[in-house]
Amino acid sequence: MENLIKILEEFEENRKKWKNNKEIKWDEKAVAECFKPCAEEILCNGYFLVNNKYIIDLGAIELYYHEEEGDIKDYIMYHINDNPKNKSKVKILGNGLLPYFEMGSFHFHQSGIDVTFENEKEKYRAAFLIRSYRVLKADNGKYPKDSHTKYDPHSTHIFDDMFYGGVSLGGSLENEIKWVPFDKGGEIERIERVNVPEMIPPKNGKLEKRESMDPKFEGKTFKSGGKTYVKDTREWQFKLKNILEEK
Repeated sequence: MENLIKILEEFEENRKKWKNNKEIKWDEKAVAECFKPCAEEILCNGYFLVNNKYIIDLGAIELYYHEEEGDIKDYIMYHINDNPKNKSKVKILGNGLLPYFEMGSFHFHQSGIDVTFENEKEKYRAAFLIRSYRVLKADNGKYPKDSHTKYDPHSTHIFDDMFYGGVSLGGSLENEIKWVPFDKGGEIERIERVNVPEMIPPKNGKLEKRESMDPKFEGKTFKSGGKTYVKDTREWQFKLKNILEEK
């Protein structure tokens, strides 16, 4: 995974350069621009190889970025300390605080699998969710020459595909997972994340999704569980252009 970690480390380098340039505004668009080169490498120039047999070929990834000591917030993230819902669940450190993941850690949660690149020194959380992917049979561990397999846009399906060997009682992954550099080619586009609601900043210990049927939000809402939510319109999904996806 060292090659993937090097790619993710580029985000912090880009972030430092951007924030040190006082003539450029540090905002959500800047965050996306800092991650864009990483997304291009991840989507166009590599794949996950599982047990030297199967390839997890990524079609789309979604960026999640939250500053615990800063102005850019992404409260929809699971692994942050200033989300009130996390406080009562975490007892690992004895103080109710979530530890920072090591660079390149997998984070399993109810929406799928994140690959994380958090920074404890700079006090931010960052990760990309594997939003769309396909499974290819490796050709002696290498990327197959021809494949017309459609990409699966359901991020929760990946658990069985990437970790079909599960996790042993000893805590180790039964699957051997590698990141393999490979020039697949292609171009990427940047669009909104899928069904991510705008979050109302925590108040009185509560964190809520913004609900609204106001006509002014026409085209900027989605329905889930019988409720209508206002979309988070940050363009933090990076996707290969012109790929075919399953319904």
